[in-house]
Amino acid sequence: MPFLTSMATFEESSRLQQVDPVVTAIGQIFRDNADKRICVVGTTCSGKSTLVAKFPGSRDQDAEVFPKLSAEESRYVSQQPWTPEIGQTMIRLVRERVQTEPGKPLFGTVLVDCDLVVVLRVSDRLLAQRCESRGVKLSDARAMQEQLFAEVGASGIRSIEVPIVS
Repeated sequence: MPFLTSMATFEESSRLQQVDPVVTAIGQIFRDNADKRICVVGTTCSGKSTLVAKFPGSRDQDAEVFPKLSAEESRYVSQQPWTPEIGQTMIRLVRERVQTEPGKPLFGTVLVDCDLVVVLRVSDRLLAQRCESRGVKLSDARAMQEQLFAEVGASGIRSIEVPIVS
């Protein structure tokens, strides 16, 4: 179901947006660009899974790509610690197997072909808190974030940054 296609969905989304400025900002971006292929990117622990659940019709990149990976591919890209080589492999696999669609924003850690990128920029303090609570190495999250931001900057695709500070 494309984002905000029914009045009930719109009303539910409006209630959510009253309490969360990040949801408000992203919802407005989605409404203003409903005809675009949108990719929402952020590092691990940036809140993508929480956010994707708040927008009906949105898609989770991991939920779409992992069922399409072999057991060997899945083990390789899931290993710790994260390295740029693992990141490059995941980028290749996602780009081969997951595409963006107009009206169905795609949330993930890999920039894929799209018309608009929404970049989730999590404050250092919040990223450290989230990594600690999830048992994720902060250095891995920061390395992934640096690679992602560099890729978005080099892509030439129009991007909008959404700061997440709390």
